[in-house]
Amino acid sequence: MAPPVLIVGAGPSGLILALSLLRNDVPVRIIEKKLEYSIGQKGAGIQPRTLEMFKFLGILPEMLKEATRLPKMEHWSSPQGKEPISVGDFGLNVEDTPAKPYHNMVAIGQDVQEGILRSVIEKGYGVHVELGSELRSFEQHEDHVTTSIAKVGKGGDGDAVVEEVEVSYLVGCDGARSVVRKQLGLIFVGDTPSIPASLLGDIHIVKGLDNSCMRMWGQMTGKAVLLRPYTIEKPDNRFFFIIGGPGIDAEKLLASREEFISTFYEITGRTDIEFGEMISQAVYRPNTRMVNKFGEGRVFVAGDSAHVHSPSGAQGLNSSFADSINLAWKIALVHKNLSPPTILETYSKERLPVIATMLNKTTELFKKSLVNGGVPRGLDRGYEFRQLGVNYRGSSLVLDERSEAEAGNKLGDGELIDYYRAGEDGSVRAGDRAPDAPELLSLDPSVTTESSSGQATIMTRFFDIFKPQKHTVLVFCGSGHDDVQDLIQDLSGYPAGTVQTVLIHPQDAKHGSGPEKSLKVDYALVDQGGYAYKHYLVDEAKGGVVIVRPDGWIGGLVNDVAGVKRYFGKIFV
Repeated sequence: MAPPVLIVGAGPSGLILALSLLRNDVPVRIIEKKLEYSIGQKGAGIQPRTLEMFKFLGILPEMLKEATRLPKMEHWSSPQGKEPISVGDFGLNVEDTPAKPYHNMVAIGQDVQEGILRSVIEKGYGVHVELGSELRSFEQHEDHVTTSIAKVGKGGDGDAVVEEVEVSYLVGCDGARSVVRKQLGLIFVGDTPSIPASLLGDIHIVKGLDNSCMRMWGQMTGKAVLLRPYTIEKPDNRFFFIIGGPGIDAEKLLASREEFISTFYEITGRTDIEFGEMISQAVYRPNTRMVNKFGEGRVFVAGDSAHVHSPSGAQGLNSSFADSINLAWKIALVHKNLSPPTILETYSKERLPVIATMLNKTTELFKKSLVNGGVPRGLDRGYEFRQLGVNYRGSSLVLDERSEAEAGNKLGDGELIDYYRAGEDGSVRAGDRAPDAPELLSLDPSVTTESSSGQATIMTRFFDIFKPQKHTVLVFCGSGHDDVQDLIQDLSGYPAGTVQTVLIHPQDAKHGSGPEKSLKVDYALVDQGGYAYKHYLVDEAKGGVVIVRPDGWIGGLVNDVAGVKRYFGKIFV
């Protein structure tokens, strides 16, 4: 019997979608047209919000083990002078905070990310990527999707074996030339800037250059070269490169390693640099496009299949991860007949305004770099590019009884929504990223986490509790919250395994005979550090309820049992 979800494309968005669905106990099948796994360091910039999503999915330690901090970048004239024109950072490095424990961007090569994800999926679930498997066509029906898959042998199309496979859902994560998007008839809105193509790839440098920093020669308005070391933490002679500009034939460079090297020497003047093996290379043509909707019926698109743009700001890959995580928990609930099919429509409605905002921001950043004479001002990236302010405040799926937010692009008080900058004013709304809160004392000795020393501890944090397969209901009982018992009793009535309840006492509250003694909760905690009530703007006397969705965004800010029922009335059948 075929798994219910067929994922087309084994890049980062497809693999994250697969892992998210598998964490939700939804079997998947992953097919990939290529005969071999991709190699190379493109898409290496991982933003803080993506690190948080890795945390919820249980893969953050593996990712951080392979991560490197972003190096400084030296900008040199062309050909190189005696001193760099400037030295800069990729945005301001800021300290981690209790609410934002992963505050800075790191670099992990896309091939490394994919390798980690494949390993987790294979070891944990026995699911393997099927290389050399191409989606040829599909047909939607009311209760399933019929797909035609060709397994292509090394001899090419003549060796193809075609199979017809029936699945419940089809998701295209198959890149900018997506077969799924095209056959679904989605419009790919946007334009192709009249900028020459560039060559990007990975190469060994065996002499003449260390890996202490990134380097750029020339201007973005003219011929330019950029080299980024794979890592700066240990010796490594591998570098990611981009070379391009007016008068450079990227296709010619692709065809000839000697032409690449001579062009590099021409731009930089650094003939002392000796190159080794070319690891990977590809021609890149700037494109700014997005779909008019993220799916229809039982067929969806995510990642590059849904949006492509300038790499300025390192947003594309990170946005792709958020696409997949947004879609996964919704498919899981509908597949299990726990949610109405209409909940799948919110995937497109929530992601469209976020991606439109992202495309505007990356395009603006790219144009600023060109306007400023080619100086890489993209290094001065705004705080919003960390994606910690990405939000779904306008979604019909969220409920905010604090401000009674309305669906659309405005809140109830007429405030316009910036889908990238929620919380910068100190507010917390339904649809925002759910902040962390450490130093939570567990009242149940059986609920423990491992400390960094390996010793058992009864302290935990929200980011250790949030799970991609469950809504987490944070019940801030407060000294004056009288209906906690009724609330907890009501929460026990939702489908098993879909909701977890966290009871949180104020920092200075007396506890030990509270409702957790007589009613079942998943976690009974004391806000010992004082961060939980502070970060969620909850009055310690009044209390309140915060409902965190499986994707780590706040679904509901409600006052009582009635508010909880209102929210979950949007989710469950």
